[in-house]
Amino acid sequence: NEDGTNVKREYVTVTRNLSDSLAVAQVGNYTYETLADAINAAGSGAEVTLKKDITEDVIIPQGADITLNLNTHKITNSSSHTITVNAGAELTIIGNGTVDNITHAKGALVNYGTVTLEGGLFERSLEQGIYEPYGNGGNSWYTIANYGEMPIESGVTVKNSGGYSSMIRNGDETHPTTLTINGGSFDGGINTVKNDSNGTLIINNGDFSNTAQYVIMNW
Repeated sequence: NEDGTNVKREYVTVTRNLSDSLAVAQVGNYTYETLADAINAAGSGAEVTLKKDITEDVIIPQGADITLNLNTHKITNSSSHTITVNAGAELTIIGNGTVDNITHAKGALVNYGTVTLEGGLFERSLEQGIYEPYGNGGNSWYTIANYGEMPIESGVTVKNSGGYSSMIRNGDETHPTTLTINGGSFDGGINTVKNDSNGTLIINNGDFSNTAQYVIMNW
């Protein structure tokens, strides 16, 4: 207070059910107005289900362990990476649906933790990078950048229509990583999969295609 006395404040978290017009995600019997609210409310091992298409930059915080069910819906980024998984977080993505990024130098999925992909289409639908003449066209980047642990299963599709950025980047100079591809469809980028410095890449199955440069580039 202005007189110098202390005031004790108590905060209460209120969870409420929303009308279908407002609810974008659900955890158990509760619905939420943003996917961020649902993720923050989800307990360890909980499943968060999309209820409609959304535009949102999604962050999976350190310590989280959740499953995201796309449930036939689409997540489009607002201004940053569409989904960022922080170090110490675990995320599993299931269901049919789309994770899209439309912003230059941003990806559909950037992982510093552990991500298991079991379903979904991951793309950069406004990708403008070109191979000849080589240039980013003002909107290009990796569709997926993995700086942690990432298994990819057979229900996954990853696309990048450009010829400037690689479609999937695994590893860099400072992040030892492992990418294990057990199946799925992978199409595009100047390189479809770039296994960079400190990256371990294991491919057991999958369909890979490229018309610009390499299907697999290994550093």
